[in-house]
Amino acid sequence: MTAENVNTRILFLKEKENNFKRRSFKTSKTVRGKQDPNISDLQITWPKIVEYAGLSEYEAKVYLSLIGLGSSRARKLSINCKVPRTKVYGTLKKLIEYGLVIEIPGVPKCFTPISPLNAFGSTVKRNLNKALDFSQILESLTDTHETSMKEASPQQKTLWYIDSDDDIIGKFHEIVSQAKETLEVVASADGLTLFFNSAPNLLDQMQNIGVDVRIFSPLDPKANPLARELSYLFDVRKVDISSPLLFVDSDHKSFILAKVTDINGDDPLEAAVFSDDENLLSILHLITSSLMNGQDSGAAPKIEMRT
Repeated sequence: MTAENVNTRILFLKEKENNFKRRSFKTSKTVRGKQDPNISDLQITWPKIVEYAGLSEYEAKVYLSLIGLGSSRARKLSINCKVPRTKVYGTLKKLIEYGLVIEIPGVPKCFTPISPLNAFGSTVKRNLNKALDFSQILESLTDTHETSMKEASPQQKTLWYIDSDDDIIGKFHEIVSQAKETLEVVASADGLTLFFNSAPNLLDQMQNIGVDVRIFSPLDPKANPLARELSYLFDVRKVDISSPLLFVDSDHKSFILAKVTDINGDDPLEAAVFSDDENLLSILHLITSSLMNGQDSGAAPKIEMRT
């Protein structure tokens, strides 16, 4: 073989070697790229492991990396979980003490994780038992609280306030429609007119289903057309009401009380309150009960409220 042929052969072999190295490098990079996404997904959960299991940030990251890798040496762990290599060995030692990691004999050292279910299953069960126990305590405390509040005085009651005219009228219709047995309406002259005009057939519907409707207003059924028309179907009583109000009591279970302004204006109802608290209603029911039962034969009962 001539010198020229020898040189050509050497160049050929060097080129083959370089090509092989380049191919090997690309293959290695591809393999690492396939592992990284899984490890990254696991690492997202490390704050929860810190919160729930009580591990430090480094301990959680190293343990999660081992879960993704199956087993690994310290150097590879450091690269995958981005924990400094100087901290990895100390972190692994702690995880071994906690019973979360096992050291595989050999040189260099290799580490593998304990099953997460075995590692944290007892913690989950313990916390579930605590939650169940606390739930039972809360239930007992709630029962005691409700009993004591019924006997305590004074008590807080819920009273809802409305200042939109449309909402007030809609709430009146809702409370009237809920009546099953009795419906009591106490209203000034303008209040009764407004109530009837807003839903002229609503009271008829209540009467048709057997609701006992009672109306108290200053309008005399003998002289006023509206009161006379209503008296054909309902118990209508003339009372002295000087305050501009409209009050509806539905089955003694819910009520609404509104202040009437100008019925010819854009907002005839200025404001209203309503509630389904039976204790509040029992007090307000004194208004209608006095009208029904406390009348003198020669004088009309009188309602006068400051507004």
